[in-house]
Amino acid sequence: MLPAMRSGALGRWRSPKHLLPRLLSSSSAASPARPQPAALLELPEVEKVLRDVRAGDVRVFPVGEGGLHGGACADYMVVATGRSDWHVRNIAQALLYKIKQKQKGSDRKLMPSVEGQQGGKWVVIDSGSIIIHALEERARAYYDLESIWSKEVSPNTSVQELETSLVKTRRRNLSQKHMKSI
Repeated sequence: MLPAMRSGALGRWRSPKHLLPRLLSSSSAASPARPQPAALLELPEVEKVLRDVRAGDVRVFPVGEGGLHGGACADYMVVATGRSDWHVRNIAQALLYKIKQKQKGSDRKLMPSVEGQQGGKWVVIDSGSIIIHALEERARAYYDLESIWSKEVSPNTSVQELETSLVKTRRRNLSQKHMKSI
C-alpha cells in the first residue's frame, strides 16, 4: 500500500473546485481592460542605438495590424547588419544597455528575450512590440529576411499550385540496370 494512502494524505487533498467561483468572478470580460505595459524601447530609440553602433542597412517593417501578417507577433520588425560576429554581438549589447538605462530606478525591470548571442551570426531581441534582428553580412544574404517580411502574403493562392506542390513524386530507381533480352 502506498504510504500516502496509509497516512490519509490523499483524503485531505482538496480539489480546486473551491477556487472556481473566485476565478469566474475575476474574469477579464467582467473586469475593465487593463492598460498595456509600455514598450521596452520605442522605434526612434532603436533606430538611434543602431545608428550609434553603426549597424548597416537598417530596415524597418511594420508587421502590426495595419502591416504585414496581421500583427501576429509584434508591431515592427527591424533588421540590421553587422560587419562581423563581434559587431553583431555589440549591437545586441548596446540595445540591452539602452533598455537597462531606460528602466533605471524602477522597482521591477523587464528584460527582453535574446537569442543567438553566443554564435554571433544572428541575434534576435524580442522587446515586445519591436523585434530586432542583427545579422552578420553573409547570414543576412543567406536568410534573406527582407523577402519574407516585405511581400504581402496573398490569400488567393491558387489551389492548383498548392496541389501540385504537395504531390509526391517518385524518383527513378537508377540503381538497378535493366536486363536486355538476348
